[in-house]
Amino acid sequence: MSNPSAKKVGIFGGAFNPVHMGHLLMAETALEQFQLDQVIWVPTYQPPHKAGELLAFNHRWEMLQRAIADHPAFIASEIDQKRGGISYAIATFTDLQQIYPTVCWHWVIGVDAFQSLPHWRNGVEIASQCTLLIAPRNQKPVQNIALEVATVLAKQSVQLQWYLLEMPQTEISSSLIRQYCQEGRSLRYLLPESVRAYIATHKLYRTE
Repeated sequence: MSNPSAKKVGIFGGAFNPVHMGHLLMAETALEQFQLDQVIWVPTYQPPHKAGELLAFNHRWEMLQRAIADHPAFIASEIDQKRGGISYAIATFTDLQQIYPTVCWHWVIGVDAFQSLPHWRNGVEIASQCTLLIAPRNQKPVQNIALEVATVLAKQSVQLQWYLLEMPQTEISSSLIRQYCQEGRSLRYLLPESVRAYIATHKLYRTE
């Protein structure tokens, strides 16, 4: 049973390779729509299903720090990097629970990742202890997807709690930004200026 007086905190995990305006819009929408006290951004150290094109953690961490520096309710956590190895969501959640034992947890997530929730390692533990806040994307039928996920979890005695983030859909993605970098196109207005400047200074995501 959740404590109505408990601090409401959102977890926003991801590769953030790089962080961009779409990520910031998701976090801000979750914060405002559900009156969260804080959003903890957790850049993954070594995602289970991504390799090769993943930028070194120190660069992704620095860009994230710059992106959220002026927001009093956003903080970044190096918890995955400190733990090392493959960054499973359940390990992140368990570690954060130990640091913040009395929090009411919310998980900020895109619809694509949410759809795969039943296949996560110990995903039922996250689903049973967090309210899922889902960002729409690519006109996917979130209601239908949520029903499918909820049906799978119900067979494991988990009652899914989820809500749709009320936000405009954006086609901005980290992969698009990396593509723009390789093509030498402008990144202005796709991500914070501080992040754009960092990418330019360090010549990131270029193939040559």
